[in-house]
Amino acid sequence: MIRSFTAGALALGLLAAPAAGWAQAPADAFASDVTQVVKIRQGALKGTVKDGVAYALGIPYAAPPVGDLRWKPPAAAPSWTGERDASKAGPRCQDVEDCLTINVVRPANAKPGQKLPVMVWIHGGAYVIGTSMGAFGGDTDGTNFARRGIVHVSLNYRLGRAGWFAHPALTKEGPTGNYGMMDQIAALKWVQANIASFGGDPKNVTIYGESAGGISALYLMLSPDAKGLFAKVVGESAFARHTPTPLKTAEEAGLKAAVAAGVPGEDAAAAAALRKVPLSAMPYSGGLVGRAGPILDGRYITQGIAQGFATGKQAKVPLMIGGNSNEASLVRPQPAQLDAVPEPQKAALLKVFDPNGTGDKARIINDVVTIQMITEPDRNAARLHSKARQPVYLYYFSHVAAAAKARKPYGAGHTDEIRYVFGAPTAPATFDAGDKALSDAMTTYWANFAKTGAPGTAGGVAWPKFDVANEAQVEFGDQGVEVRERLLKDWRDVVEAGAK
Repeated sequence: MIRSFTAGALALGLLAAPAAGWAQAPADAFASDVTQVVKIRQGALKGTVKDGVAYALGIPYAAPPVGDLRWKPPAAAPSWTGERDASKAGPRCQDVEDCLTINVVRPANAKPGQKLPVMVWIHGGAYVIGTSMGAFGGDTDGTNFARRGIVHVSLNYRLGRAGWFAHPALTKEGPTGNYGMMDQIAALKWVQANIASFGGDPKNVTIYGESAGGISALYLMLSPDAKGLFAKVVGESAFARHTPTPLKTAEEAGLKAAVAAGVPGEDAAAAAALRKVPLSAMPYSGGLVGRAGPILDGRYITQGIAQGFATGKQAKVPLMIGGNSNEASLVRPQPAQLDAVPEPQKAALLKVFDPNGTGDKARIINDVVTIQMITEPDRNAARLHSKARQPVYLYYFSHVAAAAKARKPYGAGHTDEIRYVFGAPTAPATFDAGDKALSDAMTTYWANFAKTGAPGTAGGVAWPKFDVANEAQVEFGDQGVEVRERLLKDWRDVVEAGAK
């Protein structure tokens, strides 16, 4: 440990310049609820203002991907006449196909062309569930970032069969498989074309996401189609050794699902018929994780994350990356899985994960799986990006709220950091003073990173840049924020050896 503080001490359009900005808000915008009209190329948006923060929600960034546009790259966004209601977020993509909307939350007194930093949130949910705002234990609308001078954007992208699906008939048509990723890129292009109208700087865009959103952010770093659309990246629980599903494997699964829905064949007629079938006619089997996700299509995704970073193909931009102390909560490994590990790998694991010989298989397997999924891959990505002479900032979130200690004996679960990043607890899980202090620090670090490319200082603690010699990182734990060197090195090392 180097320095610390206690928690209690912390208090798709054209890429041309967008059309003129918005109507002036009343002088008392910070004191009462009012409306605010923003003009973009598509038309005028009538959003709302509350407590100094302006909201323009549910904005279509691409044409509805329905009918003949299902399983096609996103088409141009619609335009409208008059003022479009922008007071509510769009529907979740897990519920409907017509869902490609984006939300912009910003300081109410921002002006067009002001060049405020921009953060673009990509939600998680295993590529099958989730939404741009309000998912997984926290309100992710970005209000607290707007209060720190950020223009915050969140987006919906196609999920499940609609967003991550391959079939030989569709492959013959052109870009295939990763429709959800195509949506994410279209949304980033929309940001480039329109964000200046909201006061944002298209040259200072940070993309960030958690779980599937974090994986997406890292794949966007590797995608040629996303080049130049962002300047910084944050990956939360981003599975940095993720490998995409081979296209042939995905096509075989797609064929099987299509036949089950009554659509055989691999020709254009099959593609047309598939577009008329309700997606509910192609249900998934098995658990939530692994149903959908990135496919090795050869254009948008050409290799796995670690492979891409190892060959230096990633965007050369500042990176913040980290995960939680019990990421295994996502998959709930069973003690019997430890018994199935072959020797001598099992002996090597037990030597470092259970040095005192407790024999607590439940705890051991949770720790092993957490390190395998997230913690070691984070370090690997940090090393590779640092080797590419890019700034990297590594974190580890281990804090468990006092009220949750009994039901979370193995540490902070998957998604637990989200509400701390956004500073938005949800009932009944409210923040006590320590939670609030830790959250304030995390929100500040994330906002600083978006502004400058470095998380800087929060609560008196400067977050150091990662380097391969000291492997400095921050831990967000029960004692607040601590700067640590070579954190969990033995655990990461033994898992890394098994990964090679």
